[in-house]
Amino acid sequence: MAVKIHFVGAAVLGLLLLTLPAAAQVQAGNLNMNLSGTVAAGYSADYGNLINSAHSVNFGGSGNLAGSYYDPNFLSFTLSPYYNQSRANSNYQSVFDASGFDFTSGIFSGSHFPGSVSYSRSYNQQGSFGLPGVADLTTRGNSDNFGIHWSELLPGLPSLSVGFNDSNNQYSLFGTNQNGHTHQRGFNVSSGYRLLDFNLSAFFANSASVAEYPQLLATGTELLKSRAASNVYGFGVGHSLPWRGSFSTNLSRSQVDSDYLGYKFKGNIDTVNTSVGMQPTNKLHVQASANYTDNLAGTLYQSLIPLGGGVSDTNQSSHAWDFLGSLSYSLLTSLQTQVYASRRVQTFLGQTFGSNQIGGGVGYSRQWFGGSFNASAALTDNTFDHSNQNSLGLNSSVGFGRKVGPWSVSGNFGYAQNVQTLLVTYTSSYYNYSASIRRRFAERLTWGATAAGTHTGLTDRPGFGSGSQSFSTNLSYSRWIGASASYSKSNGQGLLSGSGIVPAPLPPPIAENLFVLYGAHSYSFSASTSPIRGLTVSAAFARSRTTTNDAGLTSSGQNEEYNTYIRYQFRKMYFTAGYARLSQGFSATGKPPAVVSSYFVGVSRWFSFF
Repeated sequence: MAVKIHFVGAAVLGLLLLTLPAAAQVQAGNLNMNLSGTVAAGYSADYGNLINSAHSVNFGGSGNLAGSYYDPNFLSFTLSPYYNQSRANSNYQSVFDASGFDFTSGIFSGSHFPGSVSYSRSYNQQGSFGLPGVADLTTRGNSDNFGIHWSELLPGLPSLSVGFNDSNNQYSLFGTNQNGHTHQRGFNVSSGYRLLDFNLSAFFANSASVAEYPQLLATGTELLKSRAASNVYGFGVGHSLPWRGSFSTNLSRSQVDSDYLGYKFKGNIDTVNTSVGMQPTNKLHVQASANYTDNLAGTLYQSLIPLGGGVSDTNQSSHAWDFLGSLSYSLLTSLQTQVYASRRVQTFLGQTFGSNQIGGGVGYSRQWFGGSFNASAALTDNTFDHSNQNSLGLNSSVGFGRKVGPWSVSGNFGYAQNVQTLLVTYTSSYYNYSASIRRRFAERLTWGATAAGTHTGLTDRPGFGSGSQSFSTNLSYSRWIGASASYSKSNGQGLLSGSGIVPAPLPPPIAENLFVLYGAHSYSFSASTSPIRGLTVSAAFARSRTTTNDAGLTSSGQNEEYNTYIRYQFRKMYFTAGYARLSQGFSATGKPPAVVSSYFVGVSRWFSFF
């Protein structure tokens, strides 16, 4: 113990020595640099039911090195390292002692050949495994990301931009013995040129993704695996038209090879998109568009399945045509009207489907009763080929906000019924709402609250969809108190991905056994105060409960996080003390939740080396 006390004393002495004056900037020839940061030393402890207790003197801190060579427009750079940063010893948002650095640089930024290079790396970082609408589950791992970009922007010549990115993330789902890994790589080239008043563009993109992620319901260590690779290239042309109009056409081909949990897709997806728009008067606008794809199945699965694909039948023929025309007219400054018509034809699963839409809408916005009011509504009549039935579609919204004495209130509501999806044969319905209220009771006392919710699903599939609700409130009184509380819940169907569950109301052509049913709720509280100058005290608590069901197998999970932090400034020194606790577990593991706690007491100092 004596050795530790002497060690802390030496560390504190070292920090005090940093109070000596230092140069504001270092210049060596054409190199200019500034270095600032925070250094901390103190006593820390970590303990939990799955780790051995550890007590030690802890060193940490963060810094920022910024500089340039010759001129900032020639070469500039920023390096931001951090070491042993957590909620217990700093404001860093991690329960664990995270370390790493971020580096960015700009090259020739003031020329016709600008470029940039960036690289970041983190160790022992707290991450998240997402659940829609509620607090995420906690992960722990390492990650890195590298990027390089360059452009050629010479006047009178075609522009050229090139970029490359490579990122890795390795993590473990806290409270289980399950690990995950994602790796993404991408390369892209694009060019633009104006020739004889035509705007020409071309691009190429190559990407590859691999993901291995934990099974939320499994007791073993087997990982779910997905991969995707694609080459996408295309060409576009645009030209101005009379009556303040324009026209554009874009052609692209995607070569996709993917495997999502054993459901594979490999093939080409060709698309053509054309649009024409004109504005003969300030009030009248006319637009028409046509779209074609020769692989509707690939387009559908690429847009819905994580990592870009997942269909077991790669030999089916599918294509789709979409035609849309619209006319909008402003009757008044605050009143806009629109009429539109569309024709859609799709060949899918060996059958041909077609639909026609005719509709119109109106939008209105103005200052009303001292506030801001807006509303819109659109009706669509849908008819289907080879059927005498039709359906009426509705899309509407209304919103209002104003101040009433010391109160500020606002609210929005939206509702839609029978809105067509990617497939002609399926329509979706949804509603969403939000409301907020705020009042300043005194010169320094303010209270506010918000509520929001949404629900979406397929019209012909009751119970097939997702929804969420959230409520929050906050109270502040000058520097004396800041407090907040929130509650949220969600439920629905989704697909597992490397970053969590992705919600979507998906049509039945997607294999039913890919879906994971989820339900969750969470709540949180936080408070902070600064009763005297230089002193800050804060505390926060969050808890979430989750339930997932995959093919009849059900598992429940829980996550709790608590942290408190105290910081007192005296001159350029800071006294810091903090405590953080994380608990997370899942019923499928058959084990109690994993718990880890840590605390820190020490001193730190901000400095500017040069």
